[in-house]
Amino acid sequence: MKPRLLCLLLVVLGISPAHARQVPDVAADSVKYWIFLADRGPEAETTRVWVHPDAVARRARRGHRLDPEADRPVSAAYLSALRERGVVPRVQSRWLNAVSAYLAAGEAAAVRALPFVKAVRPVGRLLPARTPPPPPLVEAPWRPARPRPARLDYGASETQLALVNALPPLERGLNGAGVRLGIIDTGLGDLSAHPAFTRMLAEGRFLESRDFTGLPDDGSRHGRAVLSVAAGFDEGNLIGPAYGAEILHARTEYTPPETNQEEDNFVAGLEWMETMGVDVVNVSLGYSEFDEGQHSYTPADMDGDTPVTTQAADRAAQLGIVVVASAGNSGHTTWRIITSPADGDSVIAVGAVDANGVRAFFSSVGPTADGRIKPDVAALGMRVHLAASDTGYGLSQGTSFSAPMVAGIVALLLQVNPDLDPATVRDILRSTASRAGNPDNTLGWGLVDADAAVALAEALATPVENGRTPPAVLRVDTYPSPLTGPAVFEVRSPVTLPDARLHVYDLLGRRVAVPFEGALSPGLNRIPFDPTGLAPGLYLFTLETATLTRHGKLVVVR
Repeated sequence: MKPRLLCLLLVVLGISPAHARQVPDVAADSVKYWIFLADRGPEAETTRVWVHPDAVARRARRGHRLDPEADRPVSAAYLSALRERGVVPRVQSRWLNAVSAYLAAGEAAAVRALPFVKAVRPVGRLLPARTPPPPPLVEAPWRPARPRPARLDYGASETQLALVNALPPLERGLNGAGVRLGIIDTGLGDLSAHPAFTRMLAEGRFLESRDFTGLPDDGSRHGRAVLSVAAGFDEGNLIGPAYGAEILHARTEYTPPETNQEEDNFVAGLEWMETMGVDVVNVSLGYSEFDEGQHSYTPADMDGDTPVTTQAADRAAQLGIVVVASAGNSGHTTWRIITSPADGDSVIAVGAVDANGVRAFFSSVGPTADGRIKPDVAALGMRVHLAASDTGYGLSQGTSFSAPMVAGIVALLLQVNPDLDPATVRDILRSTASRAGNPDNTLGWGLVDADAAVALAEALATPVENGRTPPAVLRVDTYPSPLTGPAVFEVRSPVTLPDARLHVYDLLGRRVAVPFEGALSPGLNRIPFDPTGLAPGLYLFTLETATLTRHGKLVVVR
């Protein structure tokens, strides 16, 4: 990636085949705009959704119930009317009900006046942020002490994995198998030449790569570096936490300074990945200020609703996709704060720390314009070991490389509990991180603890599948769910447990209720619980005994 490129954010986008072509010449005074349509058009035919069966399954498992109109394609009648006026749609977004197109000077007002047009807005163009200067050299990278022998040889990547406590789940054999990870970034080059991707390619887990720029290869391999942190595998050199995941890649970045990166590539790529059944997307890109002469976003726009890229990322989360985004590398600049789509309330924004867990000086901070804490969590972003050349390794830095570590850990959570929705994944990462009890706007809820997060994800997994009798283990259920009033914890214990403690916590790690402390009998124990006084929202509970611990969640609604 070029020296000034902003941290890349990997997310899920989508586009039709026509969007992969290079844009033809346009008038010198033309500017690309989003044209938002007022409705879905006069067509009477119901929507046919052309999505992969895996996308249908993911929506059913983790997505919210959405208006069916949200999947209806842009109206053919409206597209025809635009073309009759000489407006050539470039990208069609079914999620935004909008198209992008180049409009000459004065033409935007005429298009805005059309009866089926709701709004016209310049397409956001990514201005690269200055790459943070390299950290001072040290005699040797810090490597944590760890009992040997290990199941795997992590090489120099052990530092970045150990910092987020990812070694224990990896040693137990977790690797993201069965989870589909999407990378939205620059090009990858020839992955077959690099040993970090040999296993991925041999096992057929690199499913597809699509180019949404329509432009020549610019030589940037930032996407390859990001992918290596999340899912590379070369024992003795580099291992990413999701080295067993399936991979989708969308090239939405074109890095030479004469051509800026645009929002519509991002939206198109995300919609495509959604239809392909992606589970988690890493985004190491950020949108804030645009070219001179165009409307730029301001810090006040980073409110989780305004930027088009944030709207797309939040829609992806509604459809069951976990979106992980770099917080940004602007912490030492006048901008300072996170950028889009990291400002999204459904997006997991990742900050950067050094090997001692101290915030990297360049890591962008919060809050969002509407007062929410950002970033959400953090991982190593300085001296990160990654694929740095066609065949070799090196060190780099930026939130571009802390985000894919977290995206890889998310794949582990979904491996052990495929039913987790994006909001619950975010809350698990927050509640198990190093600052869970005292989050702030520098590192959010703190350093990710992968082992604790995986344990909580496992605890939340449904214990009964396909009518099978659950094993004789400690089990906790809540009725009703969600809680609208007085409720009951049903605790099934295989043995007598003399010193049991059932506590309820909010997402800041504060204990808000103690439903039970005492002895549990073998079999079914019913513990009443009155949530009166608790604000609506998601809470976590922990049942601790001398030998067994169980975690879970409960939702309070009014």
